[in-house]
Amino acid sequence: MKSLAIYDLDDTLLCGDSEFHWAKFTVSKGFIKKEVYLKKIKAFEIDYRSGNLDFDEYCSFLLNPLIGMDVDDLDELVSEFIETHKEKLIDPMTFDLLERHINEFRLVASGSLDFIVKGFTNYFKLDAYLGSSYEVIDNKITGKLKKAAFAHGKLEKVREWCQKNSYIVEESFFYTDSINDLPLIKVCPRSIIISPDKKLEQYALKNNIEVLTR
Repeated sequence: MKSLAIYDLDDTLLCGDSEFHWAKFTVSKGFIKKEVYLKKIKAFEIDYRSGNLDFDEYCSFLLNPLIGMDVDDLDELVSEFIETHKEKLIDPMTFDLLERHINEFRLVASGSLDFIVKGFTNYFKLDAYLGSSYEVIDNKITGKLKKAAFAHGKLEKVREWCQKNSYIVEESFFYTDSINDLPLIKVCPRSIIISPDKKLEQYALKNNIEVLTR
């Protein structure tokens, strides 16, 4: 059986934050007022970097403009987003990390909303993805978050997926940049840290975890 390689998405597989750019994209499409976006997104970014993000509030901010949208229309919008932003979000390290495990099963596990994670997983032709799921009724987005794949929530989702697909999370490779992924890092001895902040870098050095710099 192939080994499992798990990739965080934002600032790990990608060289930027996909949801940050997605929010700007929705402003350009008229879904969010620019003043509201500028006020909110900076505050969320600061909280995320410090490990204090209110994830439910953040997801509600991103989902609210999409309430009532058909999921097929959203998929088309995501494809447009990726095509117009790939040069900002994809760099040589993206392909270096993917190439490392080209003969293994590659799973993207991200706290980002499902539709974004799905879009990039399909773009890179990877095997599977896990993201923060949201409610859909009659093929329409309701704006309600179902289950977050953030911090301990990501670990729970990965464990559940591994059990269903006969993989062992403790034997998997895991790539991330974020202190918020510490729960998963702690159970993956084969973790690799990408351009971490000081707090995560100190943890990596203390625990002899490989660090790569973008």
